[in-house]
Amino acid sequence: MRKLAGILSVIIGAGLVLGACKKPRPEMAFLEVDPDFGGLQGGKTVRIVGQSLRLDIGYAVYFGEQRSPQVSIQSDKALLAVTPRRMTPGAVDVTVRADNGSVFLIKKGFQYINQAGNLLAEPKTP
Repeated sequence: MRKLAGILSVIIGAGLVLGACKKPRPEMAFLEVDPDFGGLQGGKTVRIVGQSLRLDIGYAVYFGEQRSPQVSIQSDKALLAVTPRRMTPGAVDVTVRADNGSVFLIKKGFQYINQAGNLLAEPKTP
């Protein structure tokens, strides 16, 4: 009986030591959008940079109220999302909704700009 108690003590002690060695994993978070601007027409692929992303669940990304038409996991540190079309220029919040119920907000994380074809316009002569 003493032998059995000794073996159990060794097993329990080893479990406690191994448990203490496990490094805590940082919480999942989303920190920034790169690049953080794009045209009103949408269709631009941006990286949503974070930490400790779960690779076993899905994500939905919203730019303001509009849902991204395409989201993919790039790594445990970033998602790729395609920007949706928007009618008015300005900054919008970027919201990431994970399939596990977690919701993350990047306040004014993306700026829609009105490019309106002005980049290639001919200069006017006086």
